[in-house]
Amino acid sequence: MALTNQQIQNELLFQKAQEITKELLEQGLITSEIAQRIEQENRQTFPPLLGLLQL
Repeated sequence: MALTNQQIQNELLFQKAQEITKELLEQGLITSEIAQRIEQENRQTFPPLLGLLQL
């Protein structure tokens, strides 16, 4: 399966967004409910390939 540049970029952006969300959650700056909503938004904005394995 050959990946397009857009798929690779989406995956990288999704993973980075997840890292930032996790950091905000760990610092107590957002709640777990907000983190879940952000993850849902990120999945729609940056459809992940590998991220789907983390469900």
